Amino acid sequence: MQDSQSQIIIIIIAITVVLLFIGILFLVMIWSYNNKKMQMAREKQQIQDAFEKQLLQSRLEMQEETFNNISQEIHDNVGQLLSFAKVQLNIMEQQAAKGPEDIKAVKETIGTAFSALRNIARSLSSDRIQSFSLTENIREEIRRMERAGISIGFTVEDTEQPVNPQSKLLLFRMIQEALQNILKHSSATSVDIRFSYLPERLHIVVRDNGAGFDVDQEISKKEGLGLQNILNRARLIGGTASITSQPAEGTSIHITAPYA
Repeated sequence: MQDSQSQIIIIIIAITVVLLFIGILFLVMIWSYNNKKMQMAREKQQIQDAFEKQLLQSRLEMQEETFNNISQEIHDNVGQLLSFAKVQLNIMEQQAAKGPEDIKAVKETIGTAFSALRNIARSLSSDRIQSFSLTENIREEIRRMERAGISIGFTVEDTEQPVNPQSKLLLFRMIQEALQNILKHSSATSVDIRFSYLPERLHIVVRDNGAGFDVDQEISKKEGLGLQNILNRARLIGGTASITSQPAEGTSIHITAPYA
């Protein structure tokens, strides 16, 4: 009788162990399945992110190539035509008994147009941008923009540190885009640009006192591509960008980017 009870206990223990083993095996299989599923999802997301980054990179490279072509076209064709026209006006002025005032006015206008086109060509040329530091390029762009009547302050905190060529170009384009948006849409009279060279990254703030806008609504529009370009470029160089604005309260753009 006692032997029979012992056998029953052993059978129960054995069944329990087997069921426990099956349960553990089942849980391990579920964990393994979920782990593989999550890994596949991560790999799929990484592939998607890499594809989007490559697509954005290609688009920006095409944009830079277009900028360079326009810059070269201004220099080679439009600039030469304006120079030739200015030379012709000089000859006409010298041949005239008394230099007519209208010829002088036209000559001055052509000179102004030539200077403006030369400045535009410089700002579009990526080769020229790479020849100078980021702050030097920003100061040159500020001088160009201030001719439109906007007061732009520029502050650099701590010692300037070099950034890699791609980051320098894209950071310049982001600030250029921000200034163009301010000039076209904000009705601002004052702009402040601040560079903070932190130990591991550069922090940039562009702030204006303009009309402001609803950020989400503006980005969703076709006209909001400029703002979207700022966000995309920051992401491409491993940085971040945020745009804060309210109607009648101006706009602030914060950009952070690593140096390497």
